[in-house]
Amino acid sequence: MAASEQNKQSGEDQKTGYAIVITNDDEFWQGVQGVLDAENYAPIQTEDLDDFRSVALAYPPAVIVADAAAFEEDPLPACRRIGRTEGCEYIPLFLHVGGADAANEADAYDSSVTAILKSPFDEKEFTKRIRSIGDTGRTISGIRRLQPFGADILSNMPDAFFILGNDGCVREYLGGAAGDPVLGPSKLEGKKLKEVWPAVAAASVGQAIRRVIRSRDGHILQVELGSGGTGRNYELRLLVQGRDRVMMIARDLSSGQASAAPSSARGIQDTLTGLTAKDLFMQGLDEAIADASMRERGLAILCLDIDRFSRINETLGRQIGDAVLQVAAKRMSRCLREYDKLARIDDVSGSAMTRISGDEFVLLLAEIESRDDVATVATRITDAFETPLSVEGHEVTVSMSIGIAQFPMDGANAEELLGNARVALNEARVISGNAQEFFTNTMKFRSMKRLDVKNELEWAIDKEQLEVHYLPRIDLESGKVAGLEALLRWIHPLRGSVPLKEVIPLAEATGLILAIGEWVTATACKQVAEWRQIREDVPPVAVNLSQSEFMRDDIADLISAALKESGLPPELLELELTEGLLLRNRLAETRVEQLHRLGVGIVLDDFGQGVSSVANLTRLPLKAIKIDRAFVEGVREPGPKQAICAAMIAMSRELGFTVIAEGVESQLQVEFLRERGCNAVQGFLFSEPMAAGDVLAFLDAFRMVTDSEDELDLDTVRTRLEWGASAR
Repeated sequence: MAASEQNKQSGEDQKTGYAIVITNDDEFWQGVQGVLDAENYAPIQTEDLDDFRSVALAYPPAVIVADAAAFEEDPLPACRRIGRTEGCEYIPLFLHVGGADAANEADAYDSSVTAILKSPFDEKEFTKRIRSIGDTGRTISGIRRLQPFGADILSNMPDAFFILGNDGCVREYLGGAAGDPVLGPSKLEGKKLKEVWPAVAAASVGQAIRRVIRSRDGHILQVELGSGGTGRNYELRLLVQGRDRVMMIARDLSSGQASAAPSSARGIQDTLTGLTAKDLFMQGLDEAIADASMRERGLAILCLDIDRFSRINETLGRQIGDAVLQVAAKRMSRCLREYDKLARIDDVSGSAMTRISGDEFVLLLAEIESRDDVATVATRITDAFETPLSVEGHEVTVSMSIGIAQFPMDGANAEELLGNARVALNEARVISGNAQEFFTNTMKFRSMKRLDVKNELEWAIDKEQLEVHYLPRIDLESGKVAGLEALLRWIHPLRGSVPLKEVIPLAEATGLILAIGEWVTATACKQVAEWRQIREDVPPVAVNLSQSEFMRDDIADLISAALKESGLPPELLELELTEGLLLRNRLAETRVEQLHRLGVGIVLDDFGQGVSSVANLTRLPLKAIKIDRAFVEGVREPGPKQAICAAMIAMSRELGFTVIAEGVESQLQVEFLRERGCNAVQGFLFSEPMAAGDVLAFLDAFRMVTDSEDELDLDTVRTRLEWGASAR
């Protein structure tokens, strides 16, 4: 035997458990010894199986490492004999094998082997393995050292020891916790956990068993067991004991006192969805990061948010909203691998790591090989919500926005990864919703800027800094004002008029767009109705609908209410929808038909930017099509854009649609568009968007010009408008 007295004395006086290493390879011994020392074990070297038995009796091991090269023939029979040695029956056993003569893993696990260490010896991998088994071996060996030889070492232990199969069946009760009301052998032995434990707890343990058997790592989790006011919190430690079984050590964390309430901050599940609770998830995330770092493997954090969830609560009620969360959690869970972990973050503490929102979920993907692996899971989740959720008699359409951060490139710890995943989630919301975005550093800068603007925008809403301005549309045949487009303006006290390209994406991402959109629609309807009390020839008003507004289940009701409250006839309201919005949304036809039945006009905005087909256009009850300004700008000179614009006008007119060109700024554009049959134009050639107080004066000035001229003379129009403006 090569063990020195110094080794033994060190193990007894300073270390918290013996580790017996069977090897005659000095290099391997040095590597293993260094790791065991660092992990507070007392390593003892023995060179063969005969020496091992005598050493194990004198120094009950907490862990055993066997080098296959130390055995003359097949190492697996030797491992079986090690497992049958007194005091070693349930002790973790690591087998080190050479790359060329590696044992069959399934046979090894049937031979008492906990995990295989492959050559060349990897100290980082071994450290991770040692840490994963926790103090299971130390507990067993420590108790044995205090008991008389041959005594039942488990009989008086407060912890309960079981052997479980991979199917969750309690194959054997080893002893311990004899008086525990939940863990008694009569309640568990020979039964599956799902038959005797709460469904959520049994499912959590079943998932952990499969993970442990697959990874050969130890695992710790917490569950609440018992009911009727006798619930107790238990810590469960799982350790591999074979190819298809594990040892479970159960410890009562409540020190004999019944829990007065369900799981608190240290609970194991979210009370609404049954998913992993936040605190336990964060604990698991820290462990997963340490594991990934040690094994030099990747992992990813996905933050998932139900788009426009607040509208579900507002329109259908909190009870339906909670049911949607439960169904959504189940649908997402079906998309995951068994060792992925999903949780719902519903924190009311205001923690910097948690957004106060009940509809946000966080997903940990381990064992990631590439970015494509993450994208595949994310896409699987978004695709899972293409079918509406059936909840208590309601068909609820749900989509998910997903933000993704990867370890190690996007963060070195749980807080950084979760924070950056949220930044990416915000980016996904800004883009359109129902999207997935990977984190980039530039996102963080944009996120900080948006936060500043968001705070100011909320202030602007409260302080009534928002206004509706109106851009006129001119009929090219009659020369009259054919419509007014309502445009939001944010008049900032320091920055002046804030560009809409800043306001709208931010409002979309934060949910403020819904309140703003309602206000714009109601304000425009009310304003036009008031003008019509003064003069009857006020033209229709057009309001742009954002994606968030268009996707509202109650959008038709909101438009109807705005018309009813203002008294504006439906035919004097037009709703502008972008081509991209109609193409991306599978419910577009249904939504458009609901709005059309109200009697309002539907206008296709930004035509030419998407990929609309003639078939798509003819299925929708459109009143007009607006040609995107990018094509209108290009008609100043002969070329492809002139040809494209002319073709778009001709096709639209053949289909019976009114054609409107936007972004008109020159007389040359007007003449080209009129010659090609365009019905109306709008742009800064005639006027910039006007404040509500200037609209009636503008209409008066424009009417005076058109009434006195046989055809539209742009110079006269501009002169008259300038005169009218100066007179005002």
